[in-house]
Amino acid sequence: MTDLSPAASLPLLPLMAADRQARRRALALTLVSALVFCALLPYTQVPLAPLAAFIPIYESSLLLNDLITAAMLFGHFSVLRSKSLLVLAGGYLFTALLTVPHMLTFPGLFSPAGLLGGHSQATAWLYVFWHAGFPLCVMAHALLGHRERQRPHGQLTPTRAVLWAIAAALLAAGAFTALATAGHELLPPILEAGRYTLAGRVALGGTWICSLAALAVLWRYSSRSLLDMWLGVVMAAWLCDIGLSAVLNAGRYDVGWYAGRIYGLLAASCVLIVLLLESNKLFARLVVSHEHALQRGADLHSLNLQNEQRAMQYANALEELHFKEEEIRAVVHNIADCVLTTDAAGVVRSANPALDKVFGYTSADVVGRHISLLIPELAADSERAFIRDGEVGGLHRDGRQLPLELAMNDFEMHGARRSVVVLADISERKQFVAELRRAQVKAEQANQAKSTFLANMSHELRTPLNAILGFAQILLTDKMAVTPEKRREFTQHILTAGKHLLVLINEVLDLAKVESGTLSLSLEPVELQGMMVACQQMIAPLADSRELRLRFVAEPGMCVQADHTRLKQVLLNLLTNAVKYNRKGGLVSVTCIALSPERTQIAIQDGGEGLTQAQLGQLFQPFNRLGREALSEEGTGIGLVMTRRLVEMMGGTIGVSSTVGVGSMFWIELNTAARAGLPAFGQPQPALPAPAAQDGARTLLYVEDNPANLTLVRELVGFRGGLALLSASEAATGLRLARERRPDVILMDINLPGMSGNEAMALLRADPATRGIPVIALSANAMPHDVARSRQEGFLCYLTKPLSVDEFNAALDTALRSVAPQAALPGSAPA
Repeated sequence: MTDLSPAASLPLLPLMAADRQARRRALALTLVSALVFCALLPYTQVPLAPLAAFIPIYESSLLLNDLITAAMLFGHFSVLRSKSLLVLAGGYLFTALLTVPHMLTFPGLFSPAGLLGGHSQATAWLYVFWHAGFPLCVMAHALLGHRERQRPHGQLTPTRAVLWAIAAALLAAGAFTALATAGHELLPPILEAGRYTLAGRVALGGTWICSLAALAVLWRYSSRSLLDMWLGVVMAAWLCDIGLSAVLNAGRYDVGWYAGRIYGLLAASCVLIVLLLESNKLFARLVVSHEHALQRGADLHSLNLQNEQRAMQYANALEELHFKEEEIRAVVHNIADCVLTTDAAGVVRSANPALDKVFGYTSADVVGRHISLLIPELAADSERAFIRDGEVGGLHRDGRQLPLELAMNDFEMHGARRSVVVLADISERKQFVAELRRAQVKAEQANQAKSTFLANMSHELRTPLNAILGFAQILLTDKMAVTPEKRREFTQHILTAGKHLLVLINEVLDLAKVESGTLSLSLEPVELQGMMVACQQMIAPLADSRELRLRFVAEPGMCVQADHTRLKQVLLNLLTNAVKYNRKGGLVSVTCIALSPERTQIAIQDGGEGLTQAQLGQLFQPFNRLGREALSEEGTGIGLVMTRRLVEMMGGTIGVSSTVGVGSMFWIELNTAARAGLPAFGQPQPALPAPAAQDGARTLLYVEDNPANLTLVRELVGFRGGLALLSASEAATGLRLARERRPDVILMDINLPGMSGNEAMALLRADPATRGIPVIALSANAMPHDVARSRQEGFLCYLTKPLSVDEFNAALDTALRSVAPQAALPGSAPA
């Protein structure tokens, strides 16, 4: 075959010539096929019982074989760029595609008349199109291959050509399927009562003749390659297939019909088997070649070491050469660039002191030597020996390559031609350009990472918002009748989605603080036993709901150097995952082990399904839930990323080991700390009693400009009871009501029109009449610096939106306990 691409010399099946042994095997297989065909001729019309499973098994095997063969031929085409291979691969894909409608329209298989709106003749005509289309592709393959060998052609773009071939196969298969089903009235009947009609004999006979013509064309114009030889075997079996199952038999379900189908399956498998065998041989040759390449690499490395030793010896010898010339006095010694003078032969006559700075040589080292010592490409016998200006490559004394800018001018001295050579080291310039390019690449990568993060973030935010807005619209509309049960269900969905959205926002904010370096940690000794007790109390309700057993093992006195809050966040995240992805009735085990006097390990073991190696590789990627997005378990895909960053910030490491079907173990290692005055962390605090209701209702003043937020608080206060609500939509009105009504508690928004909540708080503290009233901040500003600023202003506590009902009630209880009950003022009523 003509060289179509640089890969034409590869030992691929379409290029390999058929040797004598391969031809003998092909001839033997063809003769056996012919003998079996002749032996079956007397029995072709003997009826047999219909087998319901035969057609699905037969055509599923055909579909699989033809698809794999087409894929491998498309792969060969992507290397060789041969149109003949592209047509042959499309032919195999066409046959694979037509097997699907042929099986779906087969009468009695999936329905009495077949599927796809088929007719009783649809299956027979699909058989004709199928068995006529592939021989035509084989003939096109042979003719195109002959033409390519005669006249070289331009190379095709592999991806575009393969897509066109696939589209053509799909279009042809779809067209013939539509013609055989929806357009059956345009075609004469082939079968009547299970027997072939005259039109059927003519059509099937024509298909047989077409296959015979394809075999003749292949024999006449083939390249005598292994692929064409085995393709000839396929066409021989194809002839036996059509002859037994469509031409010489009586109809369906006779000996010829079954035998022909088996011939068709063998024909479909022939080229695939040869492709697989030759691919294995090619892989074996590749392994051997790789070993030879490794050996040659070792030899080249040894030679390179020898050359370096010789170069060092040569450089040492040059140090002993000391020549002096009168011309050196004429060179300007203060020029920063290296300036040389050479004679007509290129021998250096003098050099300025900058030679040492640029090349590491002294003038005595190079005078009398050819300039190619410094610039190898200016050797007398090189193609660039007469270069006058431009960029050249220099050689430093220590063997380093130097980028130089050369400028050369000729002059005469005492009747002899001399040249002055100016060499400027441009290493820093090139390094600067290279750094700019690297910075550009990093910026592009960072931009791509940002785009990916924002896309994932958009998806994760829109998912819970979809539930919130969708169910809220249902509850708001009057066009759909919503029962109280459905209303509670929709409200629960909205609440769940809102909580999920809040968790996502908090985790993203934490992750952003970690990534930006603004998250501050307070590393101090943390007692693990108290930490385990606190974590067990918090995770126990979730574990009990899933009927899981918890086991926490920590020796008394074990301490690690960590941040209290962040270590608890890390452990709760890992424990939550261990509970959520465990089996019902399973065990979650937490073990604290001293690995060494300096390091302590905390291991969380679950009994879940375990993780594969591929899943372990994706474990710490943001928004990646390892394919469990469709499960009922909630999650954001950020928790483990945040966990790893927090552990690393605390000077520790995190790892995981997992066995599919057994479970997973996550472990963290932290620095061991000495026990020194540790607080009783995690111990349950006794709950203070709720304030008793007084005879007169106590008063709450809420300063808020958002009507929806005001309505929410009004409903919460109404459910709570024993508390009267005053409201103001701006800070000035709130200050006036605070002085006039003296409420027991003030609930203050931070972002208010005209005056912020922090400014209003300063005025409340400056007024003796309102100085003692406890004030609770309620705002959507959740950043740490916002919270810190408000606490400095004197707020009793800081609540963030969306509001947690339990936190709201707890804050009110704390505020009401901090002041003595006041008598209800006259006229106080909910606003």
